[in-house]
Parts: sequence; structure tokens; C-alpha cells
Amino acid sequence: MSMAFSGTMQGSFVGVTGVPKFIELRSGFDWIWVKNQTVSYAAGANTGAEFYFDPYTMTNGQGTIYTKTAATGALAIAQMAAGTGFFSYDSSVIVPGASRATTAVSGAADPVVAAADVTGLVVGDIIRMYNQVGAHQLDGIDFTVTAIGGGGFTIGYMDQIVAAVGAGAYRKIPYNPIYYPRNRVITHITQATQAVVTTSVTHGYAIGQKVNFSVPMVTTLAFGMTEMNGLTGSIVAIDTVNNTFTVDIDSSGFSAWAFPLTNAPDFTPAQVTPDGQST
Repeated sequence: MSMAFSGTMQGSFVGVTGVPKFIELRSGFDWIWVKNQTVSYAAGANTGAEFYFDPYTMTNGQGTIYTKTAATGALAIAQMAAGTGFFSYDSSVIVPGASRATTAVSGAADPVVAAADVTGLVVGDIIRMYNQVGAHQLDGIDFTVTAIGGGGFTIGYMDQIVAAVGAGAYRKIPYNPIYYPRNRVITHITQATQAVVTTSVTHGYAIGQKVNFSVPMVTTLAFGMTEMNGLTGSIVAIDTVNNTFTVDIDSSGFSAWAFPLTNAPDFTPAQVTPDGQST
């Protein structure tokens, strides 16, 4: 027999202003209360704030904010603006969202995908591209959304490509951390004494972890840095802002990295996968 988890869970985390924070829970929850511990609630001190959300009576993306002013200690209660509060994700749901049309992909360093319908899409969501006219090299690859606006959304961990105009589509892919190990598509590797690797979605790796590299060695793809294929390295540093990790592999003498162009034949993307097993 089985039963739902019952009890109170608590913990702490370090947040970054404007960057979503995923809090993984063992099962469904009745309510969540976040207290800002970086400010003082004493009279005459800085303003304090607390945040509350329950999935039964509140709209996804909202919540209640409690603030206390420094001068008087008065408590103010307000509803958080739509899209600025808490979002509840069920990680057991793995059905992709509905197909939505795209019309172009920019040639910016962080490509912007033109899409009229971004309803419900938030920074940190994972989307999958397909049928991208003029940008077929992005088809079938998952990307993390790093910004929304400008008539669409930004895929921030992708190399710069040639701007493409034409019909395409994308689907929202449910955030799903229950599968492991996480193999990730590589979008860039630097030439350095310790190679820095960028992946198309948040990699979730840790310092000290060993990873294997698979870079297709078909010359017609112009992938570049095929010398990484089959190598194993240990992660020595992680940059969560740029979604990169550094490995103890000297790639300074390797050929330069290059993501395939849109006219490349069908290909298997370069990937990185954790090595070994977890006990």
C-alpha cells in the first residue's frame, strides 16, 4: 500500500532577483510560506517581507505578500501581480503543451524566437522547437526560455545563428526532474586549458561529477571540436547565471566549436551525459 506524504517540510535557499527558483518537494503541498531572512523586522530597521501561496484557493503565478514598514512596524497585505508569484508544477506530468506557431528566429547572440502566443510561458520554462524554416538545426532540441518580450521569447543558451524568417512551431515541455541521469544538448564549448561547456537547458550538474562527451564526427556537419568526442572529464566549476560548467579537459588545441548551419543534413546533436552510477 502507499500513502501521501503528510507533515511539514522546511529549508532555505539563496535567491537571485528576477531569476525563478525551483523548490523541489516530495509530493503535493497544501501551502508554502517564504520568509525573507536578509532583512530585520525590528522597529526602525529595514522593511521585512514574507510570501504565501496555496494551490487550492490562489491562481497559479500569484500569491500574497506581507510587508512591514520600518518606521511604524505596520503590516500591509497585498496580492502579488499576475506572473510574479508562485507557480505549482507537477513533475509527474510529462505531456508536452499544445503546438504554437513561430514566424522567425533572430541572428542575435541569444536568439529571439518570434511567436504571437506566449500565454503562460515564464522565464525558466523549457520549450522544444520544430519545423523551423530557415533554422532547421534547432529542430527537436529543448531550450530554456531566458526572457519573454519583443514579440516572442529568448533562448539564451544557444550560439548565434543566421537570422531566419519563416513558419515554425514550438511546444512547452513540462519541467521534469524525476528522470536521471540528465543528458544535455551542447550548444557551445570553449577552447581553453579547462573547457567551458554550455547546454541548451539547465544542466543540473554538480562540481566533482564526471561527464561523458559525444560530438558527432561527421565532417559534413561542420560541428567543430570533434576531438571532445568520447572524452570523460570532471566538473571543476559551475556558472548558474550563464548555465555553463567547466571540466578538467584541455581543449585549447582543439578545433573551434561550431554549431551546424540550417542547411546541414539531419544530425544527432552533441551531447553530454553523467558518467558512472549513483548509489
